[in-house]
Amino acid sequence: MKRRTTTQKINSAITNNLLIPIKAECYNKTTCQIETINSGTLAENLQSLCESGVLASCIGWHYERDYKTNGYIAECSRTDGCAENIVTVRLRTGDGVDAEDIERALKIEETEE
Repeated sequence: MKRRTTTQKINSAITNNLLIPIKAECYNKTTCQIETINSGTLAENLQSLCESGVLASCIGWHYERDYKTNGYIAECSRTDGCAENIVTVRLRTGDGVDAEDIERALKIEETEE
């Protein structure tokens, strides 16, 4: 089941070694080209977005557990019809990290207004 999360939460989970990127790709919807993103570039870009302030919370991320690999998949912009690119990041859990740790790190608390 896909769940919503934020750029800040993804960045924090990676920075704190709860999740370790295995593979990251950017798919361009118009050209149908896939560009591989190395882990260093991914980390730098996530950090830059988080430092931008309000923009970090404007970018929609979804994540789900990948039971085949016992890891996680995080995606940005797949459900946004106006976005030109889809970023997909495959992640493994850090040493000693369990599913509850990941859920606490990534989950957005939904509030009713």
